Amino acid sequence: MILPAQLVRRGKYSVADPLFVEERRPVLVARKLRRGADAGDIVLVRVREKGRSLRGEVVKVLGPPNDPRNVYDALFASIETSREFSPKVEEASVAAAQKEHGPREDLRRLPMVTIDGADAKDFDDAISIERMDDGYRLWVHIADVTHYVCPGSHLDREARRRGNSVYLPGTVAPMLPRQLSEGVCSLREGEEKATVTVEMEVASSGEVKKSRAYRSLTVSDARLTYEGVDAFLRGGGEVRQPELVRAAYDLSRRLKTRAAVRGKLELGGREPEYEVDERGVPVRSRVRRSTPARELIEELMILANEAIARMIRGKPGAVYRVHERPDAEDMEKLAERLAAVGMHVEPTPENLGMISQTAKSDAVNYLILRSIPRAFYSPASLGHFGLALENYTHFTSPIRRYSDVLVHRALLGDEPPEDVTAVAGQVSEREWRSTVCERTADAYTLMWLMRDRVGENLEGVVVSTATFGLFVELETGPTGLVHVSKLPGWWSLEPSGVVLSNDAIGASYRVGDRVLVELLDVLPLMQRAELRVVKRL
Repeated sequence: MILPAQLVRRGKYSVADPLFVEERRPVLVARKLRRGADAGDIVLVRVREKGRSLRGEVVKVLGPPNDPRNVYDALFASIETSREFSPKVEEASVAAAQKEHGPREDLRRLPMVTIDGADAKDFDDAISIERMDDGYRLWVHIADVTHYVCPGSHLDREARRRGNSVYLPGTVAPMLPRQLSEGVCSLREGEEKATVTVEMEVASSGEVKKSRAYRSLTVSDARLTYEGVDAFLRGGGEVRQPELVRAAYDLSRRLKTRAAVRGKLELGGREPEYEVDERGVPVRSRVRRSTPARELIEELMILANEAIARMIRGKPGAVYRVHERPDAEDMEKLAERLAAVGMHVEPTPENLGMISQTAKSDAVNYLILRSIPRAFYSPASLGHFGLALENYTHFTSPIRRYSDVLVHRALLGDEPPEDVTAVAGQVSEREWRSTVCERTADAYTLMWLMRDRVGENLEGVVVSTATFGLFVELETGPTGLVHVSKLPGWWSLEPSGVVLSNDAIGASYRVGDRVLVELLDVLPLMQRAELRVVKRL
């Protein structure tokens, strides 16, 4: 196996300490097998067992750890993906890109736009919309990846192995080679593209009255950004195809209201967003929350996914996005934790959204998220609790998710995999590993950006407690640890698991408490920031 590691010197020996993987044993590397790596460098090591220890050789030197790009390459390697593809897969992508569009419904004259982040390079989806007397006619156009990626081909096997694209700050390990993901499949402005369109008649209430899906030929009229659309909706800017954007926004508001009525779980949330320089190195971060433009696309894509989920019922190879309801034990644990932080409510699967809105606290939202199951892919349509939908699938992102490739094949009658259950499980596992990788990259990057702020006081919120201390999410984004050794006296974790208390002095810290802390030290590669409480806020 090949592991990412940091090369260190221990006496006269070179040792590679694994990074970002479950294997924690050091790997002994002979001097002649270091391949020019210096102590401190991040490397990829081929490892073998010898007795009870590990021996290895450096197969690639990524470089020093003070360059985030080397760390991101190590993170990609930790989940067995990378930014590059084998020559065989690259050759297959070049050949696939030459394929003719074939017979399709011609929608090239239909006004159409994409709306994505300013730094997006692959465009899976585009929208068209017309107002009708009793509602809307909506077209959601999706890149026809399965036209180029045939079942069982080199491209298909590699896409299935990767499972999904992995996005780290300023870079990506794509599921498909860039020849396809950023080129022939991507719905770039002004270019004819092979697409799969789901066309829907939608009532003013947001109910889909009629829908059909078919292969199409389309041209995007405008590459719009979330930021530009948000400015337009606020009245502070202009966009191309303004009437299309206004109609799409109006429909999205109706769909959002309909979703709230049926019980969609809205937890808000915040995600880090990065600005990178010309080399791809992060230079600053900011917190990103949902905006009207993002909600516009989210609601229209959910509507398309739900319509497709109904269409593929009973079709060979179909997979669904499943999110199970939390059980009674989950709700009991959540009630105990909420009570410990001062919220005396009886949570049920139906009122979690109301609890979140009442609390208006990221920390409470975190407790709620911990109490509900993780979503996964399944050949059985078991419903989606978070969206409050009986039928749901993922259809709208086949450039970056293999699950959507499977759905396209089921919809269009292509060859299904031999064992759909096994493939769904594999894709779910790859998704989870990718999520952990992306979260680790966020933790590392946010701390790396704070490396020059040691000694400063920062505001933060207690988001978790443990027997050994408090985890505090700082205003700048990262989460650091106040170790119990930095607190006065003897502290213990209460049974709820969300309160750390000191009975001798009658003090406690609980999830949701706001504090001012001093940044004592930051170790980005270990995703560790050491803090000291200055005072409560």
